[in-house]
Amino acid sequence: METDTFIINKKDSGRISCVRKIPDHAKGIVIAVHGFSSSKESPAVKQLLKRMPPAGYGVIGIDLPGHGTAESAEELLRIPGAIESVEAAEKYALSLDPNVRIFYFASSFGAYLTGLYLSTKEHAGRRAFFRSAAVNMPKLLFRENPTEKEKERLKELEEKGWFDAAMDHHKPVRITRAFAEDLKENDLFERFMPERYGQHEFGMAHGCDDVVIDPEEAKRFAEQFHIPITMFPGEGHSLSDHPETPDQVVDLALELFEKA
Repeated sequence: METDTFIINKKDSGRISCVRKIPDHAKGIVIAVHGFSSSKESPAVKQLLKRMPPAGYGVIGIDLPGHGTAESAEELLRIPGAIESVEAAEKYALSLDPNVRIFYFASSFGAYLTGLYLSTKEHAGRRAFFRSAAVNMPKLLFRENPTEKEKERLKELEEKGWFDAAMDHHKPVRITRAFAEDLKENDLFERFMPERYGQHEFGMAHGCDDVVIDPEEAKRFAEQFHIPITMFPGEGHSLSDHPETPDQVVDLALELFEKA
């Protein structure tokens, strides 16, 4: 079974660079959505490609708009376009087998987007696992008490209309005024309503020492929407500070996906 890359063409002429590994007679296909300034080549997606197929699940990982080094990077990052990318990946999975079960595994910013997708678009999947979910994504750009560097970026955004940002030494992503407005209009605490499309089940994992996404915000989100959350002591945003943690996170996702 090979891992290969391919392209999905979006309806608006955009293109999505993807990676896939799908076993014969798959029990389901997992749509993997990476975090901000990461890509389909992230350690989390690679872990899914390693662990999910032997368990009978295919994986389709996508590069979000403005991310990666291939086709997706050509599209400016906007929330509607990013949601459309998740939607297109799901439609591609269903084109392989209309009856295949769809699951979602999303990290950080990708979890924020997937939450919006499941709340605003018709979709086939009913189980999703959120890893280090950026549930408070708008507040990361518009903090109540911004640092001096953040103030400089906001000034740059006001004067130039954009600035470039990255996390963890990844490739920078262009933040535009339009994307900033998208964030203001999409508070996940207010917009998360997947149940309008039917019954769903979720799981969450978060590091107790996450300095990117406040663990208390993650716990507040989990409590508000009655989502089981596993907190990992001694772990930061990457959930990889201890060698055993990445596998433990995938184990939690598999437990959710394999429930009767």
